[in-house]
Amino acid sequence: METTVTELLREFPRVKRAALAGETVIIRAREGNLRLTLDTPTIGALTGCLKGQLVRTDDGIDGPTTEPGTWASEL
Repeated sequence: METTVTELLREFPRVKRAALAGETVIIRAREGNLRLTLDTPTIGALTGCLKGQLVRTDDGIDGPTTEPGTWASEL
């Protein structure tokens, strides 16, 4: 899709829908052409500062790792 800066400002919702649909939008301006594309976030964005520190394992551990009675909490 091609548009101008004026059309972009007037009809931003339509241009945004085109970009969200995966279409590349070319915006013609005096300084040159601008390209608007969709850049979807990856799952790494969810881990934030822990990225690279999380390790996924398929060991099935979803409960205590010690036998009952091997340690006792003192209150």
